[in-house]
Amino acid sequence: MKHSLQQFKQSAVYRDALQGKLAHSVMLISSDQYALDSYAEYLIATLMCTGEDKPCGECNECHKIKHRNNVDVQYFPKNNKTINSAEITELLDSAFQSPYASDKKIFVLSGANLIDANMQNKLLKTLEEPPKDTFFLLLVTEDNNVLPTIKSRCRKWFLPKIDAQEIADKLAEYHLDTQVEQQVLDYCDGNCSLALKYASNKEFGDLVNFAQSLLTTFRKSSQMIDFAPKLYKMNENFEDFLTILLKNIGDAVNIWCGEKSNNPIANALVRDFSVDALVNIVYHCGEIIEKRARNCNYNAIVDSFLFMILEVRHKWPI
Repeated sequence: MKHSLQQFKQSAVYRDALQGKLAHSVMLISSDQYALDSYAEYLIATLMCTGEDKPCGECNECHKIKHRNNVDVQYFPKNNKTINSAEITELLDSAFQSPYASDKKIFVLSGANLIDANMQNKLLKTLEEPPKDTFFLLLVTEDNNVLPTIKSRCRKWFLPKIDAQEIADKLAEYHLDTQVEQQVLDYCDGNCSLALKYASNKEFGDLVNFAQSLLTTFRKSSQMIDFAPKLYKMNENFEDFLTILLKNIGDAVNIWCGEKSNNPIANALVRDFSVDALVNIVYHCGEIIEKRARNCNYNAIVDSFLFMILEVRHKWPI
């Protein structure tokens, strides 16, 4: 049995679903879309399963849920990246219709935190007074953009991380080099969606090695001629590169705070950078991400990034 399914069966949400006490609106919260989809599937199957050990995974209803062809379970968005006003209208109309083939209906709203505030307000009335035997599952990567009135109507569940072995089992499908697979596991931080994204990037191992080299060997401006051209070529992978870099820095900050780490790069950073320097790198990386969002000149961003690394190294020495 998958570790995530075991975790699900230990949850209060699962017990409520089995006992017919589940809230009509449930918000699943995780930065990992794989976890959101997996736990939503378990919960839906539990509600619809006709087997004894729910979710059994073997009955006709469980198979329908797995392949998303149960007519009484609707998923949004359908053809768009985010749920739009037309789909909210469709959802609300459908919610007050009787189920087609079972005794309940379920609506799954993926990326519910991205729904426009006006549309959230439109949805609110139905969440306050839901039709009988109708459930709404709101899947969100973070709940900051969800209206307080929506959150107050939902049973919130912050999902646990996916087990490393379960992620490794998924990575086996990619037939990665052993070293690269370990790097993916090290840097995904228990986020299976991120692990699969990394696994599909043929340059991921090179990104890890370059980030580590930059942090440990970049010490003077004359080295700009070596590092800048390589970063110029990483335009499409720059966000992944920053994520890798920040993971090493985060581990180093944790060491400064008294935690132990098996990350050799993080331990090297503690020897080379003060905690003030590391914190300032994190702060400036946030500014760099904002510049990327504003479509600022990429090469100029790279240059300012490299000068920033040198500046904090020397401005806040050990």
